[in-house]
Amino acid sequence: MDTKFIEELREISRNDKRRSEFLIKGMKETLQERKEKNFIERWIWRQKNKKRIEQKFKS
Repeated sequence: MDTKFIEELREISRNDKRRSEFLIKGMKETLQERKEKNFIERWIWRQKNKKRIEQKFKS
């Protein structure tokens, strides 16, 4: 999600119904962007996240 999306999300009240709809729309866009990336980019992204998670819980 880009910074513009996050700024708009912060402006919407937590009790507003539009907020949940806005979040769902943002997540769908994020997932679509990930799907459009090629296989190598997705694989690299997953490897980076695995390393971060392993380091976080290694202690």
